[in-house]
Amino acid sequence: MQLLAAVPLLPLGNASAAALQQLGGAASAARPLRPSDNPTRLVSATFHGMPAPSLANPAAMATTTVGSALSVTRSDGSTQRYALAYHPFFITGDQVPDGNGGTVLAGGYYDIQHRPIIDRSKPGAERPFFSDCPDGSSLLTLPHAKVPGVKGNHVFAVVQFEYTTRDQAGNDTNRHLPAPIAVLTLD
Repeated sequence: MQLLAAVPLLPLGNASAAALQQLGGAASAARPLRPSDNPTRLVSATFHGMPAPSLANPAAMATTTVGSALSVTRSDGSTQRYALAYHPFFITGDQVPDGNGGTVLAGGYYDIQHRPIIDRSKPGAERPFFSDCPDGSSLLTLPHAKVPGVKGNHVFAVVQFEYTTRDQAGNDTNRHLPAPIAVLTLD
């Protein structure tokens, strides 16, 4: 836990929680299930995979493509199929809530005093450096976690970001900036 003390915590509230609960996005526009909507128990869940994109559809190879689904069976015998979808929590460079009423730059680079590292490569257009994109993330829960403002189940997304490849002027920045990481608090 001490390691996480200096990592920015990016809270994501109802909109992101709804996206997680929904599982389906545009292909399944049904509202998220609430416990009172169907009080039956979950008996089983079945994942339905998808074939990997191929040159038969090159556009699908160049984007995040999701064609998989999840089917659930409940104790009353009912089944429901959810089309899975991809919904980003944020885009690097966006300002996102910091949990204290302010915002923080998603994927931003900070020095050891937690000050933004500024890209000064284009005079008059200075701005903080931020990662090209997230590299990987893990979802985890911690027993007895307490985060102000989180009322439901605490789920944390630990996000490791890619490096920034170029500054605004196009100069190589590989190996010149630290590797950012963030912990998102999901409610």
